Amino acid sequence: MTLALRYLAHSETGLVRKNNQDSAYASPTMLIVADGMGGAAAGDLASAVAVSQVAEIDQTEASGEEMLTALDTAITRASNLISELIEADPELDGMGSTVCGIMFDGSDRMALANVGDSRTYRYRAGKLTRLSRDHSWVQSLVDEGRITEAEALEHPHRSLILKVVNGQPQHTPDLEMVEVAAGDRLLICSDGLCGMVTDEVIAARLDGDRSDVMAALIRVVHLEGAQDNITIILADVVEGEPVGEPQILGAAELIDIHELSDESTLVQRLTTSTAIAAAEPLSEEEARYAPTVKRRGWQWVKISFAVLLPLALIAGGGVFWYSYTQTQYYVGADQDNLGVYQGIPEPVFGLPLSHLVQTDDTKIVNLPPYYRTQVLPMRASSLADANAALTMLRDKAAECVSQRAHQEPTVIPTVPTTPATSVASPGAPASQVVPTASATESSTPQLEC
Repeated sequence: MTLALRYLAHSETGLVRKNNQDSAYASPTMLIVADGMGGAAAGDLASAVAVSQVAEIDQTEASGEEMLTALDTAITRASNLISELIEADPELDGMGSTVCGIMFDGSDRMALANVGDSRTYRYRAGKLTRLSRDHSWVQSLVDEGRITEAEALEHPHRSLILKVVNGQPQHTPDLEMVEVAAGDRLLICSDGLCGMVTDEVIAARLDGDRSDVMAALIRVVHLEGAQDNITIILADVVEGEPVGEPQILGAAELIDIHELSDESTLVQRLTTSTAIAAAEPLSEEEARYAPTVKRRGWQWVKISFAVLLPLALIAGGGVFWYSYTQTQYYVGADQDNLGVYQGIPEPVFGLPLSHLVQTDDTKIVNLPPYYRTQVLPMRASSLADANAALTMLRDKAAECVSQRAHQEPTVIPTVPTTPATSVASPGAPASQVVPTASATESSTPQLEC
C-alpha cells in the first residue's frame, strides 16, 4: 500500500510584526517550517537559508532511515552557511532559525527533524499528539511539572530557546522515524500558532475539510492578537500516489532560493553592502569643456581624502560593531563555575569581545551533560534573559546533585538484621553491605546526570 500526502500551507506576517521571518516548504514528500530570529532582515535570511538547504534534498531517492541522514546533512549545511554569513558580516551575529518538519517516502514511517520550538503534530482518531519536543526553557519547566502548558504561553522568558540553527555545531537536530497511517492528519507550525494557544484549543479545530480547518486555526490566532508571524502546514495521509507541486512560502518566497544554494554567491551578495558604480565616460560635449590642467593642491586633498575616508569608515564600522557586541550577553564558563558575560563568546584576531559581569557558585561539572555540551555558551539578548538562563541552569545543577546523592550507595557500618533492606555477599565485611534497589528508590525526576 502506497501512502501519499494531500497538503495545504499558509504563512503570514500576523497583526503586529512588520515583516515575515518565517519560511516554509511543502511538497508531496516534504513538509518543513522554519522560524527565523535575529532582528532586522537577519531572521528572514536565516529561515530562508534553512528552508533552501532542506528543500535541496527533496525529490531524492532517500527512503527509510536514509531520510534522517539526508535531513541531518541539510540542516548541518544550513548551519555552516549561517556561520559563514556571520563571519563575513559580524552584524548578522545572533541570527538563527528553527527547523521542524518531516520527509516522507510513501511508506508507513516518516522521518522527523526538529531544532527549536516550531512543532509537528499528528492528529489521529480525535487525539492530538505532539511528535516534536520544544528546545526551550519553558518546555523544560512544563516537563518538570513546574508550570502548565497554559502558563508557558504567558511566561516572560518563553522566547528563550536552548537550541537553534545558528552556526553553532553543537546545536544538532532531534531526528527520529515516526509511524504514520492513512487517515492521519499532520500539522506543522511555527510558534505563531502553538505559542499563542494550547494544544487543546488546536485539537478542537482539527476536524473537517483542510481549508476550513486552516481558516479556523488562523482565526483563533487572530483573536488572540496574532503577535507573531503565523506559518501552518496541514496535510492528510491518504492511500494513493503523490500529487501536488512544491510550494515555498514566507521569507524564502521573497529570496532567490537557487541563489541561497550557492554559498559563495550568497556571501558575496551580502558582504557587498554598497555597489560602486563605474564612472561613465564623458560625452563629446562634456569632454570639450572639461579642464585639462589640475591644481596640485586639490590633487593632494583628493588623495588624502581617498586614503583617510576608507580608514575612517573602517574605524567607525569597527566601533559600531563593537558597540553592538556589548549589547549582547551569554552564560558561559567562569573557570569551573558558571558566569554571566557581556559581549559575544567568539574572539576576533585573538582579542576577547566579552567580559565577566556576574559570577555564580554553580559548578559546571554538576550540570547534565546535555547542557554542558549542547547549550553552553547560552546566548541572551539582555541581562535579564541571561539571569533567567542562569537561574534555569542553577536549578538543573541542583537537581543533578540531588539525584546523584540518591543514587550513590550508602556504607552501613553494621549488618542490618532485616535482609529485605540490604544484601551482603558471603564472607563480605559489614562495611561493604549496601542497600538494595528498594532502599535507593527516589521520586526525584530522572535527568541524564
